[in-house]
Amino acid sequence: PGALEPVGFFDPLGFAEKADDALLKKYREAELTHGRVAMLAVVGFLVGEKVEGSSFLFDSQITGPAITHIPQVPTEFWVALIASIGAAEQFRAEKGWVDPADTPIDSPGQLLADYTPGDLGFDPLGLKPEDPAEFFEMQTKELQNGRLAMLAAAGFLAQEAADGKGIFEHFSS
Repeated sequence: PGALEPVGFFDPLGFAEKADDALLKKYREAELTHGRVAMLAVVGFLVGEKVEGSSFLFDSQITGPAITHIPQVPTEFWVALIASIGAAEQFRAEKGWVDPADTPIDSPGQLLADYTPGDLGFDPLGLKPEDPAEFFEMQTKELQNGRLAMLAAAGFLAQEAADGKGIFEHFSS
């Protein structure tokens, strides 16, 4: 999954040439994880700036471009967020990785042989297709959207850092 025409398999730095199947599987897991985080980040940028001053969250006190929101958020939120992320990462590690006690010292971080990168068995809305061809297509779409979101989040960060304006301010000026 992830290869689309006209580009096909895109690996300009040649990482895949030097990797075996197990390492490629770890690369795919990392790409999916970072893509999912980036998709959430892009939504957070846009929603956070759009609802500024009108949200019930944080007593409507968070203002300014999204990159300035982090220090404005109360400490209690960060504690809860870090605990939630830790729990999610623990679940992901138990679902997809070989127990560190069972891995050689020179080969840490091995994925389980029967684990499909990104498939955590969490599908409360029943969106995962049963047909293998449809599942392959959905995997490709998720990878492509994640890649786009990583670029978008980087662009949002760079733009706001460069001029100190929020994303929506660029559309109205």
